[in-house]
Amino acid sequence: MWPFKKRVASTFGFWLSDGGDLPVGYHRLLDCPEVAACIGRISSMISSATIYLMENTSKGDKRVQDALSRFVDIDPWPGHGTRYTWMNWIVTTLLGDGDGNAFVFPVYDGSMFSALVPMPGAVIVPDANGDDYTVLWRGRTLAADEVLHFRLSADTEYPWKGRGCRVQVSQVAASLRQTDELKRNLSSPKYKPPMVVSVNSDSDLSDDNKREKFRKKYLEDSDSGKPWILPADIAKVQQLRPLSLVDLAVKDTVELDRKTVAAIFGVPAFLLGVGSYNEKEFNCFVRTVILPICQSIEQELTLKLLRSERRYFKFNRRRLYALDLKELADINMAMSDRGYLCGDEVREDMDRDPAGLTTYEKLENYIPVDRLGDQKKLKDKEGNGNASK
Repeated sequence: MWPFKKRVASTFGFWLSDGGDLPVGYHRLLDCPEVAACIGRISSMISSATIYLMENTSKGDKRVQDALSRFVDIDPWPGHGTRYTWMNWIVTTLLGDGDGNAFVFPVYDGSMFSALVPMPGAVIVPDANGDDYTVLWRGRTLAADEVLHFRLSADTEYPWKGRGCRVQVSQVAASLRQTDELKRNLSSPKYKPPMVVSVNSDSDLSDDNKREKFRKKYLEDSDSGKPWILPADIAKVQQLRPLSLVDLAVKDTVELDRKTVAAIFGVPAFLLGVGSYNEKEFNCFVRTVILPICQSIEQELTLKLLRSERRYFKFNRRRLYALDLKELADINMAMSDRGYLCGDEVREDMDRDPAGLTTYEKLENYIPVDRLGDQKKLKDKEGNGNASK
């Protein structure tokens, strides 16, 4: 018998994936707006990056455009969504409900892969020694090499298993929920008395019946916003101000919790509304958080889907960084002046159609790179090269 039989039979995975029939008091991490914002930003960035199929050649790595590359980059799950939605599910599951693990089942029709099916609710079942594992999904037991197993980080007890940040985030998410509940309570009418009318204790209005008549006569009006007209010698009107969110330091608590959530996910705090935008901080986030997740996905796709040792999958990293058009144009112009880019490559980054500018030119009259030695200043009077100065 499996020693983890109770874990397989548990409905906890169903609660995480569907959110239906949740136990009383349980909240999914994705129900926390700050957590959802962090996961949503990371998953949307990775999902929007093109997946290249690359091949090692003697002249460097080149992009391959064939049926397999189109399948993975455009339609990995035919009839159910594009690469964006498919990859978005993978990354969202890694960071959220999957707690560092996401599984995809490759369907092979004998000649090529026909679908890469997401596996929501898949459960890892370690063997007796914990050295290997199988995956239980919809009543099927699959070997580890039969599925694509995407991992966020390595678990310390089971290195082959992914590890998420559910435990770290859950406490902060609980604090944010309590703060949100406090804000809602303070915003309710019972905590916001609009006006108080004070009268002398020995006046006629000390009687309940007379106060009710006074309220109907002077304080109630069918037209909202119409000013009250009160006799000056009968009553005195005062406004009471309840404790505000500033008085209770709710703003500081929320900002601290948001910074904590951002730090756990490695997301810049300004993406959660704390602080101002910083381009260097955003690009550091891309290098230290986005790219490692991309690399783990690339390696799993390469390992399980490709037989050729010279081919591999790669995300388009350049599109992930924060570069405005002017900055990108300046970079491209500097590279084109040195012969590193041709005109059509520069136009492609500017979303322009190709114009037949396929030659690599060097600054100095903009001549092709392979004709730099034909310049007159480099030849003597007889036309020989290496002219002396």
